[in-house]
Amino acid sequence: MLIKNTQDLASFLHTMGTPPYVALDTEFLSEKTYFPQLCLIQLAHGEDVAVIDTLADIDLEPLIQFLMDPKMVKVFHSAEQDLVILWNDYKLSLSPVFDTQIAAMVCGFGDQVSYAQLVKTFTRNRIDKSSQIVDWSKRPLLERHLEYAIADVTHLCKVYERLTSEIDKRDRVSWVAEEMKALSGTKRFEFNPESQAKKLKLRNMTPRRMAMLHGLVTWREDRAKIQNIPRGWVIKDLALRDLVSNPPEHINDLKRVRGIGGNAQGRTGQEILNSIHKAKQLPLSECPQVKDSSKDEEINGNAIVLLRALLTHVCEKNNVAPKLVASKSDLEQITLGLETRLSGGWRYDLFGKLAEELLEGDISLTLSHGKIGIVKRT
Repeated sequence: MLIKNTQDLASFLHTMGTPPYVALDTEFLSEKTYFPQLCLIQLAHGEDVAVIDTLADIDLEPLIQFLMDPKMVKVFHSAEQDLVILWNDYKLSLSPVFDTQIAAMVCGFGDQVSYAQLVKTFTRNRIDKSSQIVDWSKRPLLERHLEYAIADVTHLCKVYERLTSEIDKRDRVSWVAEEMKALSGTKRFEFNPESQAKKLKLRNMTPRRMAMLHGLVTWREDRAKIQNIPRGWVIKDLALRDLVSNPPEHINDLKRVRGIGGNAQGRTGQEILNSIHKAKQLPLSECPQVKDSSKDEEINGNAIVLLRALLTHVCEKNNVAPKLVASKSDLEQITLGLETRLSGGWRYDLFGKLAEELLEGDISLTLSHGKIGIVKRT
């Protein structure tokens, strides 16, 4: 069913009633805008399936109220982008949420398993990917495009049911609940200059240069939002790196920065210089703190190698994706005695406790016939 008006939407939701879960997906465009343009919302439970045309003359309030039901599980595959869009457009924070990609990692399907692979595994159907990359804003929608959109939620219902059954059999309900609870938070959707700065991976940073970088990425973010264009259209990462490494004093200096070009003499150029000047005038005590790179030398490379081997062994033994259990950063931080997500919850029970014992010398690793083993020290 293609829904293009509020009355049909309300009627469909009334027919659907209050199911225990609903499968959800969105189709959107994001190549030319800061905020993704939502084009379709698909939802399904059992035989009830609908594609909602969000670009039509339609009030989505009935759907918003429907999705706010705290007893109904909202099921997605790779939920993050869908959740961002629903929050940006409607300030809709969904709970409870179930992400089949994360659940599949808990069940040993590897890192970031695709929806098509799960559908093939659990239903023996193949997803037709010919409509995967289309302009979803074009109207009228073609029949094959609608069929593709519908398949994204009809098969998702079956995948969800099979995964929940697998999780229950493996007694990992608490694991999944811990992961899914984090999806309902919205704080991670807020702009954070520190996280944006980290993505640029600049070396030899001082507090003053970090203040410049934070100021520039914040300026870029604000401009991108106002103009509703991608960040890179305001100024590319390459230019940001050059600006921080070689801060310009005047317009003529700015012209030499890679990626600025003719923008140096316009509004963009003046705003860049103002942002850099402001960072230079900032009291040093107010500049962002910079991680002490000397601590990197404290990270024992041999310990990381052993921890990776232990992680691989534990994950293979328990049939869970290593990427879900621990990241490179987690392993590095635990060698420094810092608190990580391995310090509690199911990750600690599965791997964190063993990692601590390995680092403290209470256990050791053995290799026999190509397989790793764990030996308790006596």
